[in-house]
Amino acid sequence: MRTIILFAMLSGVVCLSCTHKRQQSQPEATPDKESAIIGGSDTVTSIQVASADKDTVIYDMPECYLWYVEDLPDKYKDKPVSMWTERPVYWENVQVVNVFVANPTSTSLMYGRAWVVEQWNGKEWSMAKTKGVIVWYDDGFEEPKAPLLYCFRFPVGKYYHLPKGKYRICKSFFAKRKKIELHAEFEIK
Repeated sequence: MRTIILFAMLSGVVCLSCTHKRQQSQPEATPDKESAIIGGSDTVTSIQVASADKDTVIYDMPECYLWYVEDLPDKYKDKPVSMWTERPVYWENVQVVNVFVANPTSTSLMYGRAWVVEQWNGKEWSMAKTKGVIVWYDDGFEEPKAPLLYCFRFPVGKYYHLPKGKYRICKSFFAKRKKIELHAEFEIK
């Protein structure tokens, strides 16, 4: 009998610790995307996270926050290598910013994990205030094909404090050992 009670108590502790970890890893809701947990409270069930816009993100390359890569649409083929955000303006406490990179050349781009957010202080761009120390591994990834359109989904809210203001995301790419510094500007209002 004592063995059964001890086993039940240990099982309860393990279940509670797993539940706590799951709750911590859920994405925070944004004004236009509220999260909901679907499942029963009185039985053991799996937990699914659903959002108002049914957005389920599976990264193509999670180390770099690369969401997807696709063939470059014709409208970008006559432009230089460029980067831009999905929206020009975001709300305070934004959690994720989607960034697009168009490579219209026939040379593939190499990139790493590193990206930073800078803030315009009225005179110059400087590093935005971080929520802790940010360290990126020095490495390189490459899609062996070009021209391409890349979509990165950066979790800006996880790493930066972003009050109202003007910002830009900066990321480096390499083409035939030549460094290409790209910037995508946006505002928080």
